[in-house]
Amino acid sequence: MYKVLFAEDELLVRLGLQNSIPWSKYEMEVAALADNGIEAYRLFEEIHPDILITDLRMEGMDGLELVKRVREIDKECAIVVISCLNDFETLRKLIPYNINAYVLKASISIDEVCNVLEQTKEYLISIGRTAKKVIPDLEKPEDIISKYLLGDAIISLEDDFEIFEHLLLFSLEEENKDKINKLAMDFIYELVNRQIPGEMLVPLKDKEFCVFYRSTEKKMDERIKRINNSIGDFLGVRFKITHSSRRKAENLKDWFDRAYVQQYEINIDENSGKALIQKSIEYIQEHFRESLTLTDISRTIGLSVSYFSYLFKQETGKNYIEYLNEIRLLATMKDLMNTDEKVVVVAQKNGFQNLEYFSRYFKKQTGESPARWRKLNR
Repeated sequence: MYKVLFAEDELLVRLGLQNSIPWSKYEMEVAALADNGIEAYRLFEEIHPDILITDLRMEGMDGLELVKRVREIDKECAIVVISCLNDFETLRKLIPYNINAYVLKASISIDEVCNVLEQTKEYLISIGRTAKKVIPDLEKPEDIISKYLLGDAIISLEDDFEIFEHLLLFSLEEENKDKINKLAMDFIYELVNRQIPGEMLVPLKDKEFCVFYRSTEKKMDERIKRINNSIGDFLGVRFKITHSSRRKAENLKDWFDRAYVQQYEINIDENSGKALIQKSIEYIQEHFRESLTLTDISRTIGLSVSYFSYLFKQETGKNYIEYLNEIRLLATMKDLMNTDEKVVVVAQKNGFQNLEYFSRYFKKQTGESPARWRKLNR
């Protein structure tokens, strides 16, 4: 779970948001509460949260000073500011500290906060800050490997598969697929993604998948050992390669041939990554006016959110949100120059649904307000 530190001096606001928001839906948990800035900063140093939600006006240390100090020790922590209507000058001062969002107390709603949390989660994923997983609805974590994962193997491939030197192979029981598939795949895939470069997830059937990667034998042994230990720490068991798993692995070539013939012709090289990202860029350019989340585009391309984020940043030099906002901004600027539509209409038409965020973002990028920029460029 992503850890949230919530700093707010008004008890009703603090308790209201704490108890009304479905935090677990966004893989978040409120790890600590503070009613003043000094306590909030102490807690931040103690628990190292992924997300700071803070009021601006607090005793001891105000929100602005808190954000400044937090940024000195954590450049990537997501920061959400809760403000009053007359706090805009302070918000302007917050721009250099890259806050992720702000919410006005006067019009605060559960839907708005949930939308902010969804965007915040996408931001954290895009920078590679993954949530620490908590296994739900499983009374015996030690049963996961033995009960749900029928087979796992680490083998060398024959010469005709020399492009792939090693693999991890997993197969899920049909009746348990829906229950454990996403949990197991997400966790193990994220783990391998962090430890081993160049891997590709290939689904062989609905309940079978494998991860391919390349490396020298020595480095692979070291990384596999770290992966085994990490899975053991997470699941409370050791990750074992059983004799039955090896027998299953002997059928790998047949499985891979079927997958290859059906639809999974994948080249594990730079060009495959570039092709996928080019496809995503084309999709973004066609659909940027819609509500296009990181999850949406990843699903469209057929990659996990984290792996897509990694490839996108590697190929474009920007994270997904940065790129999407730039596309929307260029379209907005074009419409401001060439139409007489109101600024609010132009912004919403081009995908900026949060007008306060749009105004702030536009000025940060151009140095002018949208209305002023239009006047200067027509």
